[in-house]
Amino acid sequence: MTRQKFSHFLDTIDKNSVWSFGIELVKMYFPDTPDRTLIMALKRHCDSGLIVAICRGYYANPRARSFPAMPLYTLPSLVRSNEQFYLSLETALSDYGLISQMPNRLVFMTTGRSQVFTTPYGIIEFVHSARNISQFYTDCTFDKRFGFYVAEPKKAIRDAKRTNRSRDLIDFEEDKNG
Repeated sequence: MTRQKFSHFLDTIDKNSVWSFGIELVKMYFPDTPDRTLIMALKRHCDSGLIVAICRGYYANPRARSFPAMPLYTLPSLVRSNEQFYLSLETALSDYGLISQMPNRLVFMTTGRSQVFTTPYGIIEFVHSARNISQFYTDCTFDKRFGFYVAEPKKAIRDAKRTNRSRDLIDFEEDKNG
């Protein structure tokens, strides 16, 4: 897979507003390329700066016109496309002003396994929730900007208790007034 052919692939997906992609999309575009050759080519394109490795099996096109202003917020849907998740815990509590410190990551509750993704754009943490799927999105609102649900303050606090996260920084007085 030459740089020219791969650049054409990047331009094609960018026209469809796709700036980040998984290896499966590359395989669909280059179906006759053996997996080993594909992986070597992706590494070569990363090394040359044509693409950026986000995490295992996922890449970004840094020159894409569709590149978002806040790329970290679009990545959870890419790396957990087959699972349910919502923004919660320290991230949501900070956004609501219930903790004074800014977290160094986006933290999500998920139906999938707990996992941390360290990307060039920031850290994404998924914390497993054993909650019944029928109640999973209760007390959440959908954020159209980013395409995922966000826990309301009371739910984020309950999640912190349920997962034994530190609650030392939570301003419970602010929560009672809001």
